[in-house]
Formats: sequence, C-alpha cells, structure tokens
Amino acid sequence: MNIIKIIKKIGKGLLVLIAISLISGFIFEKVSRIKAEKISPNGNFVQLENHRLHYLQKGTGGPTVVFETAFDPAGHLQWLNIQENLPKTFTTISYDRAGVLWSERGTNPKSGEKIAEELYDLLENAKAPKPYILVGHSLGGTLTRFFVKKYSADVAGVILVDSQFPNDQNYLSPKLYEMVNQGLPSGFLKFGNEFGLVRIMFKNMFPNTEHYKYQNSLMPTLLYKSAYGVLEEQDVMKNIKNEASKINSFGSIPLFVITASDKNRFNALIKDEKLKSEMLNAWDKMQKELLIMSTDSKQILATNSGHYINQDQPEIIENAIIEMLKKVTK
Repeated sequence: MNIIKIIKKIGKGLLVLIAISLISGFIFEKVSRIKAEKISPNGNFVQLENHRLHYLQKGTGGPTVVFETAFDPAGHLQWLNIQENLPKTFTTISYDRAGVLWSERGTNPKSGEKIAEELYDLLENAKAPKPYILVGHSLGGTLTRFFVKKYSADVAGVILVDSQFPNDQNYLSPKLYEMVNQGLPSGFLKFGNEFGLVRIMFKNMFPNTEHYKYQNSLMPTLLYKSAYGVLEEQDVMKNIKNEASKINSFGSIPLFVITASDKNRFNALIKDEKLKSEMLNAWDKMQKELLIMSTDSKQILATNSGHYINQDQPEIIENAIIEMLKKVTK
C-alpha cells in the first residue's frame, strides 16, 4: 500500500513538473517572439496580391542570379555568404518563400506552380534585370522546373545544387525510399514550437564559425517564424514532386548540375552499410539523370561536400555562377 502511495506521489510530482516546464516554456517563447519582432529584416519587401515577400538583393545590372532555397527554415540566409562573395557587377537575389522567416504566408496554395508565380512577381516588382540565372538547392532545384516551364523566355541558365530528384522512388528500394522520405515529426514540432522546444532543438543550424556568426545569431530567435511554413511544405512535398516529375526538359537552356560526392555524406543518416551503398549509387544515377533535362548540360562534382554544398564548398557554387554568367553573356 505504501508503495502505491509513493508511486502516486511521484506521478503527481512529475505532472506538476511537466506543467511548470510547459508554462515556463510557453512564457519563454512568447517573450522571445516579442524580442524577435524588433529585429529589422536585412532585405526589402515586395507586396503581392495578399501578402509580402522578403528578399535580399546585392549588386546591380544584369543578368540576375536568383537563389531558390532547399526545404529549410533558414530561407535566404543559406545564400547570404555566397551573395557577399560574388562580384557586385551583376544582380543577385535570394528570398524567403511564403511563410518562411520574414515573408508573410498569404493565402495562396503551396504548390510548385504558385511558388514559381510568386517568385516571378517578386522579381518583377523588384525590377530585377533580365534574364535570370536560377540556382536551386535540393527542393529548390525541383522548384526551378516550374519556373522554367512558365517563364522559359526569361531564363538564361539553371544551376542545380545537389538537387532533389522528383521521382526518386524509381531509383530506391521501398525500405530506403521510406527512410529518406519520412520527414520531420510535424505534430510534435508544431506543439514544440509553442513552448520553446523547437528553438532549442535547432539551435545550431549553421557551422559554429565566425563566418556564420550572423546566421547563428538570428536562427534560434526567428525559427518560430519558419516552423509552420516549412512543415506545410513538407505536407505538400509529395504533390510538388509528382507535378515536377512531369516537367523533364529545359530545352537548350544551359544547365550545370553540381553534385555532392563525399563518400561519407550519408553516414549520419544511414547506418546500414548496404543501404548506404545503395543510396550513394542511386544518388549518382539520379544526378546524372538531371543532365538529360538540357541539351547543353554539365556536371560539377563537389568532392568534399555533403548535401549542403553552400556551406561545405561554397566556392564551387560561386565559380559555377561566374562560369554560367560568362557562358550566357558572351
């Protein structure tokens, strides 16, 4: 009987502790958001039909290099250092998709076509010089397909950075496909976002170096702004990939495919050696398949990079942009 009473007391104590932790986390989150609202955006805004999009522009003159981010709550911050390093003799624009960082969500559906339309409207409103060179990382590479399909006359070149391959199920075994497409725990993260857990869990999103001091200072504070936006993108990811798989040609638009090729890049994600070997081989095949999208294509290997080439070997992307600019303006 005494043991039962002790267990009940412990249980009540744990519930009280959890309640106190949740209340504290909720208050901490609300205070943090008030502070975050006082942070000035580092770029500008364009007004679309029912919401504003935030973008960062560097340089002047044309063409305009347009960066499309991966499935990533950091939005344009993933391209910030690369924009800083590129010459200012041409325009570069990175931006936050609807619902990410400083961009408002609006009411438009999260579809590949609508994302492309919003980006085009942003570029038009920003008076970005044409033509455009699209640089898309991972999911961003998939999204470039929709932009090229609708606005091909304004696209001078495309650079895919370790791009996602829309119909990857054709190259992966069912077990591996399920593993790499399982996504984030949406329900838990939405709950955690209200109680300060998400900003703690994803505190170190960028390398802990002086080079990324600005990004690391912003992301824990601003992550709550992006949480729902990226989780919504995850919810529609399958539909976006299905639609993108139907767009399989850029015609003669010059295409560079930058591929991460560090043999150890999947070590943290996949422990099973057989599955890891399958993933390496499948990714190599899918990246080569991307080359077929243009009659004028070239593959560039990032031999010391994992998926985030923009962090591991940004100079490869920078050099590819310069090379593409020379190619399309000669």
